[in-house]
Amino acid sequence: MHAKEYPDDPIHIYQSSHPLIPGAVYWYGEDYLSFAGALDNTLQKIKAFPLKNTLRIDVHLNNTPISASTIEEWKTFYCTEKTQEFESEYILMKRQGYKFLWRCLILLWLCLTGAYVFDLLNVLGDYPQMLGRETFFLLAWVFLWKPIEMVVFEPWSLKHQLRLIEKLKRTKINITTV
Repeated sequence: MHAKEYPDDPIHIYQSSHPLIPGAVYWYGEDYLSFAGALDNTLQKIKAFPLKNTLRIDVHLNNTPISASTIEEWKTFYCTEKTQEFESEYILMKRQGYKFLWRCLILLWLCLTGAYVFDLLNVLGDYPQMLGRETFFLLAWVFLWKPIEMVVFEPWSLKHQLRLIEKLKRTKINITTV
């Protein structure tokens, strides 16, 4: 029997004075900054959801003078702001990763040269010679660990964040007043 991993229930955003409900997001305040904090929490909540699932958001307001168009404007502004933030972070990470990669490739070349030199030394016995050579090999590949992570793996998480923000941008927010 296959259970549904992610229910199609909407994500509920409650304004401050509602009783605590498990799985809900709370919004404390009546301004954009507090609403942006609630959308940050919503993004964290939907991070594990498959991108295929449709996202529904219900905002439960107290008796406040905030209109549905204001909420939509805030959501659009928030999504635009976050998209710019993650795109610039993505570009910066790639640029820094490539610079770091070139430096580490030079260190890789030095370590492999050191391993070759240790291999040519016949003064040491077999075991110390092998130990020195393998140490240089290990250091060479350890130097490449972080730049490869920066260039290959970390951009995936940023691209996933951008997809989540795009999904949030397309989502229609239903507003109810309590």
